[in-house]
Amino acid sequence: MNFYLKLAWRNNLRNKRRTGLAALAVGLGLAALIFTDALSVGMLSGIVDTATGTFMGQAQVHRRGFTDTMDADLFVEGGPALLARLAADPLVAGAAPRTVTFAMIASPSNSASVMLYGIEPSAERGVSRLDRALKAGDYLAGEPGAIVIGAALAATLEVELGDKLVVTAAAAGGGDLAQAMFRVGGILDTGSRAMDSNLAFIRLAKAQELLNLGGNFHEIAVAFGNIDHAEDASLPFWADYGGGANEAQGWPQLVPELGAARGMSAFGIFITAVILSGIVALGITNTLFMSLYERMFEFGVLRAVGTRPGRMALMIVAEAAVLALLSAAVGMAIGWLASHITGIYGLDYTGVDFAGVTILEPIRPKFRPLQYWLYPAALFLFTLIVSLYPALYAARMNPIKAMRKSL
Repeated sequence: MNFYLKLAWRNNLRNKRRTGLAALAVGLGLAALIFTDALSVGMLSGIVDTATGTFMGQAQVHRRGFTDTMDADLFVEGGPALLARLAADPLVAGAAPRTVTFAMIASPSNSASVMLYGIEPSAERGVSRLDRALKAGDYLAGEPGAIVIGAALAATLEVELGDKLVVTAAAAGGGDLAQAMFRVGGILDTGSRAMDSNLAFIRLAKAQELLNLGGNFHEIAVAFGNIDHAEDASLPFWADYGGGANEAQGWPQLVPELGAARGMSAFGIFITAVILSGIVALGITNTLFMSLYERMFEFGVLRAVGTRPGRMALMIVAEAAVLALLSAAVGMAIGWLASHITGIYGLDYTGVDFAGVTILEPIRPKFRPLQYWLYPAALFLFTLIVSLYPALYAARMNPIKAMRKSL
């Protein structure tokens, strides 16, 4: 086999320009596949990190049916004990209790409907990055009656730090309306207009008092030590914390749009692979046939002196294998370089909504091992398959007719 590979290498170098152009054409297809995969993975990873890290958390525990009705009476069953178990769980990096309710916020100038969260600032730092989005004021570190709102909501209500707001919400235990006055203690600028317009945050204890919850809460946001755990449906975690009246869900269930986006990404990579297959089929077949016709007399002589058809075919397949290796090397180099350069500068789509999530950071390609072994291996295998046609042609060649032909 070494003999055939050495011979194939020399035959490919007979026409360096043609071999180089063929390797470049096929390599560019492979590079496009590697870059598309890296960019898709990087984009989805960034969006998942934004969706889970900004506020939502990588997983959440609720009372079953709460997310459908937002009923204040549907607080987490055994919430305090569950929270203590989560704090001791080795898979969990952080867990934060929250109350959640629809509310009306009114200022002297205007009013707006919002989703009002009661949070514990120290616990939130383990699951979200709200404190990093603080534009002015403090993160519920001042007086107990402080409220933190987004910059867009502050503009709608025409309020600044220290201004008073009246919050109205339906309390648990009958749905009676409860009101309380708060002062604007902080203003957030998360980069997401949906969050900055529609969310407001008060202290957990104050929210429990307002909603008549006692020591209960509606939601536990969870951050894992490894974000991949949020996608692993086989983990006992989901049954341990989602049994009985409660349910535990990871971000794929909380934001199903991201799962659909992942499917779209996989389809895009499939289309790129189909295009690459066409390039390989045309480029390799054309190159091998051009080389074969240039050496038609030589092949005729080889057949005339007794070279077996199988060995003739093996020569062509070996040439295709060498060309595939050259193309793979070129493609991996170009794909890595394109991904690396793009990773340095990033693609700035900040502020764009995708799959229900606002992109807050530049998109950067993300490397993964299969880009540099699975795709080149698939290219090599497909090239060998494509080469069978010209190899079969060479094997069936009539030596008399072949020796009559001369270029």
